Amino acid sequence: MTKPNVPSPVWLTSNEQLASACEGWLQQPFLAMDTEFVRTTTFFPQAGLLQVADDQQCYLIDPLVIDDWSAFAAVLQHSGVTKVFHACAEDLEVCRQLTGVLPSPLADSQLAAAMAGLGSSLGFQKLIMALLDIEIDKEETRSNWLARPLTDEQIQYAVADVHYLHQIYPMLEQQLQNLQRLEWLQEDCARIIDELSEVEVPGNYYQRVKLAWKLRPQEQHILQRLVVWREAEARLRDVPRSKLVDDNSLWNLARYKPKNKDQLAKAGVRKDIIRHDGPLLLQIVEQAQQDERELWPTILDKPLPPDAGQLLKNIKQMVAERAEALNIPPEILARKKPLEALLRSGWPNSRYQLPESMQGWRLAEIGSALLQMLNESN
Repeated sequence: MTKPNVPSPVWLTSNEQLASACEGWLQQPFLAMDTEFVRTTTFFPQAGLLQVADDQQCYLIDPLVIDDWSAFAAVLQHSGVTKVFHACAEDLEVCRQLTGVLPSPLADSQLAAAMAGLGSSLGFQKLIMALLDIEIDKEETRSNWLARPLTDEQIQYAVADVHYLHQIYPMLEQQLQNLQRLEWLQEDCARIIDELSEVEVPGNYYQRVKLAWKLRPQEQHILQRLVVWREAEARLRDVPRSKLVDDNSLWNLARYKPKNKDQLAKAGVRKDIIRHDGPLLLQIVEQAQQDERELWPTILDKPLPPDAGQLLKNIKQMVAERAEALNIPPEILARKKPLEALLRSGWPNSRYQLPESMQGWRLAEIGSALLQMLNESN
């Protein structure tokens, strides 16, 4: 096992320095990227640092002093430069928050590792150990990235992430090419960007509330109105959603329809929110009960009936066996939500249809076999 040995970074602390670096990055086939941020008391991530590695240097971009991100946005969108992240979800949000765009084409090394048969949801530390036999320190993950100056430990940690990511991506890419799976990675990463690029509809957010399906149709409408209010206010005040009203309390408001502040408290709403927003919450609940049925949302699906349970087990078993043969995690081949959508598409006696997320490379590897089995079961 080798100890980390990372280079000294190049700091980019002005708009001009960033723009100059971006000119060089546009000539690179790929860039390793990472972000550090703080998000404990805010709705939006507060960027503390951006890291980039090319074939020459590692760079640290200071978002606390840079305010012109146009050149960096051009790099993120350049079709000839692959942007490589590890477990990219939160990094993509930071990029969009700063620049207004998402990186494309994208490559996620965690997803690549899973497709190459190295393991499921592999952390960066374990991936570097597996491929380079180097143990890197991850103790600075939750440190304060908004502080200045950053400590030597923070800087080394930040540089190591992109320094080694730049080294392992060609290794992962080669492994996937050998397995004829590089297109899998490209397809799934493009889908990630496509899904994030879709315009979010606040009126659909109520679907994410646990057990929302248990509410009656009108109550789902009340929940929808409450969730729309919370989303707008959380963004406006830049606070986490749960700091306003958590999901469980919103469900209680929709179900029990409070008429006064005492009943808001019984539903789980915090005292400070009752003082500040109580009258408006009561008004939303009251008004939603008066809305016409035409304004009610589409009723959420109930859980699959018990007699569909065995069929769901059967298709999950098919996925597990095929995943084992491919030496990849079952969730890479087909996650639970698409499998349930597949089952709902034809249950109990109609023709089954694959959801969009099971098209592409998954159609040949498992989709066609699942369709055949399900349609023959009718």
